[in-house]
Amino acid sequence: MNITEYLRKSGPLLFIWVAICAVLVAVSFEQIASGIGWGPDDQLRQVQLRDWLAGQSWFDTTQYRIGTPDSQPMHWPRLIELPLAIVVLALEPIIGSSAAETFAMTLIPLVALGIAMWLVGKITAQLFERKIAILSAALTATAVPVVAQLRPMRIDHHGWQIILALVALWTMFWPDRRKAGLIMGAALALWLTISLEGLPLSVAFIALLAWRWIISLDEGVRLFWTLTGFLGSSWGLYLVNHGGIDTALAYCDAITPAHLFACAAGAIVILPAIKFAPGSWLLRLIALALAGAAALGIFYFSAPQCVGGAFGQLDPLVHDYWLVHVREGLPIWDQPGREIISLFGGSIIVGLGCLAYIKWRRSDVMAEDKLFLLAYAFLWALIVSLMVQRAASVAAVYALPLVGWAVHHAFLGARELKSPIIRIFATASVVFLILPGPLFLGLVNAIDSGDQDNEAEQVASSTDEPACDSSSSLAKLNALPQSTILAPFDFGPEILVQTPHNVLATSHHRNDAAMADQIRIFASSPEKARDILEARNVRYIAICPGESELNMYAAKHPDGLWAKLSKAEPLDWLHPVHLRDSGLSIWRVVPK
Repeated sequence: MNITEYLRKSGPLLFIWVAICAVLVAVSFEQIASGIGWGPDDQLRQVQLRDWLAGQSWFDTTQYRIGTPDSQPMHWPRLIELPLAIVVLALEPIIGSSAAETFAMTLIPLVALGIAMWLVGKITAQLFERKIAILSAALTATAVPVVAQLRPMRIDHHGWQIILALVALWTMFWPDRRKAGLIMGAALALWLTISLEGLPLSVAFIALLAWRWIISLDEGVRLFWTLTGFLGSSWGLYLVNHGGIDTALAYCDAITPAHLFACAAGAIVILPAIKFAPGSWLLRLIALALAGAAALGIFYFSAPQCVGGAFGQLDPLVHDYWLVHVREGLPIWDQPGREIISLFGGSIIVGLGCLAYIKWRRSDVMAEDKLFLLAYAFLWALIVSLMVQRAASVAAVYALPLVGWAVHHAFLGARELKSPIIRIFATASVVFLILPGPLFLGLVNAIDSGDQDNEAEQVASSTDEPACDSSSSLAKLNALPQSTILAPFDFGPEILVQTPHNVLATSHHRNDAAMADQIRIFASSPEKARDILEARNVRYIAICPGESELNMYAAKHPDGLWAKLSKAEPLDWLHPVHLRDSGLSIWRVVPK
């Protein structure tokens, strides 16, 4: 393909991507200017990147500035940091390390967004005509859960999970079953290596291939090479990330040797069965059952502590005070109404309605088998997203081909109306088909904006200090001698980004011993809290009084340390510290 042909085919999508990037950069400019990731996970990934570039081993992901002296390795592999590191190393000699880091944190998520848009277009092209494929790709920018994970300064792993989910679905449409199987297996292996959150959908894809092999031998080739690609890629990625096989690893939140040995045990049974293709569906079912039993048996005996899930070993105190309050990990019914509308009231609800319409009213739209593949992946992703809020991004991106079809035909239908007034109104109403939920929320917010503006003005006039949870306030901690600081869980990563200080704990579960101690400090009597602070060598407490984490301690433990501090009860071993232009409440811990 020459350059002219390539630009003819890819030019419109490239132009749309550039325009979307410009908008996202403008909208995110304040965050970009701060040089700090959006949330705790982005910020800790930023710290992990800096540590690696500063000389920490590729195989060592321990955050030594969290929870000393028993710091734990992060469950994130360094693979996500590779593209960021390449950009930083390339630009650092030219623009300096800080600017290079910010540029990388801006560019890489936008490149990932472009890849996601391209994949959406490729999947849609398997189902509909090219102009609908381009429209669906462009509508990626309207899927709120997707853009939230693929915007500048969002360097967490969720964006790459979206891309790998799209790759897995795309391969299901490929006629070359061997190639499709190898690519799908590799994509699923990489997805699970990045995060075990991909397990439900990985199981769903392989289960579909296995079922098709049982009822018909047609999918045997695709299943064989998917399992082969998955097993080989999983072992290879594990060795790349860890440098060897360490059977002593006891973590349950990432791929471990126990997972690999279990997959190998199942493969020893099922791969020969697929290769020799028994003619009886019953024999194929038995072979599949034996493979599953072998895998589960090996996993149970190798890592019985992981049978209950990734958080089975979490300290009960951390589970009750932290994990059950992590909103992105909770089901839909535990989310605020506005967030439900924002996340699910866009491509997901429109895609669901469009799928029902096509199935029962327009069966001529596409081949039945292609509709089934799209519907199967979308509905599985939707079910998972109802159970875990952060999974909504995959469901949203799977719905985009259906949304593109709906918007295209709604627009054509509106243009065919004879009355000019009705035609204009109907054409404008297509916008509500793209973003019904966010537009509804925008309307509600516009009605309520008057009261909110008055409240904001009152708050602004009541103090000249910056918000205590702002980046500028946390940066003022640089004025303190380098030490270990006790701060709310979500403050920890930003303190690590902006200062040389250590923190007792962050909202990252592998350091659950430190997290449990932090909870005990705030919830215990001042005497007991002081003992823990002394044992952990904590020299400063820096908090924002309105934090929900702290409100919980005060409500549950009215005699605890934080309850007394929130009532301004003086303690002779805690000396208040005031930092100019900082809204934080800070105390210095006086050693015994």
